[in-house]
Amino acid sequence: MTKSALAVALLVLTGFSFPALAQDATPTPTPMIIPAIPRIALLPVPGYGPAPLTVGFMLWSPDPETVLQSFIWNFGDGQVSALPPTVLFHTYTTPGSYVVTVTASTADGHSASSFAGIVVTQPPQ
Repeated sequence: MTKSALAVALLVLTGFSFPALAQDATPTPTPMIIPAIPRIALLPVPGYGPAPLTVGFMLWSPDPETVLQSFIWNFGDGQVSALPPTVLFHTYTTPGSYVVTVTASTADGHSASSFAGIVVTQPPQ
């Protein structure tokens, strides 16, 4: 090695520190934080009856810390809604079976869905 190459190599080495070599090789465990996934439940009242049938839908979360911010309702009869209340009414005018779905989201972007069945019978004669 030439004298100038040795000087450059010493200059480069003196500019570095090696604190990583002095540390313990055993990693310190870091606790994993898993985001809370919201859970929701949907209850139709009443769930069946003659047309026209007005059904109240109650939506809640069994976890008291879950704060629902946005909603997408699909009533199964071609009607959809983004109304924010957790209690909502919808009227079914045509006899048939319907599946109602709701998807609710939290402020941090997590969402959950729930569904319920509705049966609308022929009106009384």
